[in-house]
Parts: sequence; C-alpha cells; structure tokens
Amino acid sequence: MAVLAVIVVGCEASGSKSGATQTDPAPSSRRGDNGGEPIEVFSWWARIGESDALGALTVEHQIHYPEDSILNATSELSGLARKTLRSRMDHGEPPDTFQANIGRDLMRWVLVNGIDDHMSKLMPLDGIIPDVAEWRQHMPAALIREVSYRGKLFAVPATVHRLNEIFYNRAVFRTYGLEEPKSMEDLVGIGRKLSGTSVVPIAVGSREPWTLELFVFECLLVSREGPAFYDAYFRGASRPDDPRILATLRAALDFLPYINADHGDLTWLQAVDMVISGRAAMTVMGDWALVSLRARDPAQFTDYGEVAFPGTEGTMVYTSDTFPLPLHARNTAGAIRLLHTLGSVAGQRVMNRAKGSLPARLDAEPPDGPMFQKKRQLLEQGPLVLALSGLVPAGFADAVGQALEEMTTQHDIEPVVQTLRSRYALLR
Repeated sequence: MAVLAVIVVGCEASGSKSGATQTDPAPSSRRGDNGGEPIEVFSWWARIGESDALGALTVEHQIHYPEDSILNATSELSGLARKTLRSRMDHGEPPDTFQANIGRDLMRWVLVNGIDDHMSKLMPLDGIIPDVAEWRQHMPAALIREVSYRGKLFAVPATVHRLNEIFYNRAVFRTYGLEEPKSMEDLVGIGRKLSGTSVVPIAVGSREPWTLELFVFECLLVSREGPAFYDAYFRGASRPDDPRILATLRAALDFLPYINADHGDLTWLQAVDMVISGRAAMTVMGDWALVSLRARDPAQFTDYGEVAFPGTEGTMVYTSDTFPLPLHARNTAGAIRLLHTLGSVAGQRVMNRAKGSLPARLDAEPPDGPMFQKKRQLLEQGPLVLALSGLVPAGFADAVGQALEEMTTQHDIEPVVQTLRSRYALLR
C-alpha cells in the first residue's frame, strides 16, 4: 500500500474535548514556528471506521494550539512504514516526529553507531520539553527505562498495547458449543472440534511474518516456559537451540492444521476480517485488533470476545507507541508542542480511547471495561515483558520471521533453528 499523506485539521472525535488540566509549555514555544508549516507525524496509525487516534489527538491539540495543523503520513502496514522511515532518516529528511515501538525499535535511532549516542539521530527531550519530569513521575519505570539512554529521555510513550491475546467470534462459539480457551488443551480442543467444518479455528495473516513471531514466541513460548525465560532468551542469556525453544517450535507446528492455509497471503487485518465475517473462530493478535472489531461492533463486544492467550493470563507482553524528536526536523517547535500534547493526561486519554489501548500515564484513566482494568493492573504490577520489537535488533527479527514462514511451508523447524544459531550472537 502506498504511503498516504493527509492534513488533519479540526477532526471530530468522540470524547476528545476533555476538561483535564494540562501544564502549558513556556509561552515562547506556543507561536511563531516556520510560518504556519504543518507538523508532520509519520506513523502506521490508520483510521478504521470511526476510530481515529490521530484525529482525536489533533482535536485535543488544537484546543491549545489552534493555529497548528498536523500532516499525517501513514501506512497501514508497519513493515512498509519502517522501510520508508529508514530511507528518510538515512537521507537526512526526517518527519517532525514518528511512531516507533518502545525499546530497540526506538533506540536504534539513538545508538546509530552501535556503541553510544554520539551519532544519535534523535534529540534528548530533557531540557527541551518541561513535561519530562512529570512523565517520569506518572509513567511506569519500565517504560521510562526503555525510552532512555544514560539518563536522557529520547521519546514520549503514548500508548501501551498487550500482545498475548485472543479475539473470537461469539456467534461462532455459540453455534459450535465452544467455550473461551483457558488452557492449551482447550485451544487444541477447539481446533479439533472445528476440523471438517467451514470455519477456520485460528486465523493468521503472515504476509508480514512478525505475526508468526507473535504467535510462536510472544504467546506460545511465554505460555509454555514463562515470561522470565522468554525475556532471558531474547536478551541473549541462553543458547540458541535451547531445548525449550525447540519444543515450542514443534508445538507451533502442531497448530498448523488449525490455521488458514493461505496465511502467507494475508495481512493481520485480513485475518481479523475472517473472525468478523465468521470464516474463522479466533485470531491471535495484539489488542490493536480492537479497532477493527469495534468498527463492526459499535456496541463494543456484544459480537466479539477478548481473552488472554492460554497460560499467559498473569503476564503482559507489551509494546508502546513512542514519539521522539528527530534532529534536523523541519518544524521542531511544532513537534515540541505536539509531544507536549502526546504526553499530557488529556492527550493520552483521547487517543487511547480511540485506539483501544492503555495510556502510558498511570494518572490517565484507561478505557472502560474489565479487560482494560486487568491490563492496567499488569502494567502497574507486572509481570511485564517487552515485545520482540523492543528486545531484539530489526535484522534478527526479520531473519527469524522469514525462517518461521519457511517452517510453516516445509513443516520443519530446522530453518528457524539454523537462523537462531547463526544470528543469536546479535542478542548479546
């Protein structure tokens, strides 16, 4: 899909005009940047139905900065967005701010030389944005740590998503007498019960292979071996062919009969559409899938259910959308104002309601619903482990994702084992 650019000015978004108090930045930063030039935001946040996180944020921002307009450069697919961003950053043509997952996905632009921040393409926010001290006070220490280097903050966390989740079609479950899976045995049982029917048990879209990494490692591995092993393994503290990894890969192959055969041709959005249409009973996906489901279910989950991946109920495998301040941005002053809004209580409230995610600020209430309350409790108390985008280098993740695709085609774990053996040193 081509990258689209649209100017968002005064968009309407439900619940966007909050009465929450904000701390204004210094008056000198409120006006006079670049002659009214738009603030360019580069992201893979796309409007789906009535859900428009950036539009909601824009409305809130323009309450305080009515002269600002926001240029939203978006792509629905994160892989395409990252490739385009890499090209722009390498050519010294950065957007004014951009979306990056917390951890390594963000810090690659700080540790450009692989050693320290001397060649950083991002500006530290300390001393530039007055809100930094407030963010440190009201955001979990785990989030602050993953956007910092040597005590300097390089981005504001805007959202928090949980990855280890299953979404299911309630009507399909009723028709076939299925219950929410509470164990791996339950999940396999659903697969067996639906075998021979027209309904795919688990919809997967692996056109971008990170979805296989989500299923195999961020869900299945955490379920089988626990969050501590998952975290240690992907920080390079084990051996690449650890028996627990091999056993998890074999267990993943056991699920192939229950997954749509055309998964390599579909995106994760198309897999969610299979659940919406009833062609599939479930999909394993991060809770950003809520946006697509709610577009079809305005009553909010009368038709679709959400449950933690079996065996991971007490763990939150998480990512956070973060937004930094690039060096050589064209509208630095405008970007500073927008980062202020992104990190404010009101800004986090409106965009996370639209996006179906948790605010990164603990003093900004989460969206309504028991699942959000459970996720907020995990965010505050843990266990909390990073998604692979935050734990491993992009080159490692890309290679392992391609190997997982080969594994599903060949019905053999060896492509993944060989890739892990050859690339594991990158984690140390």
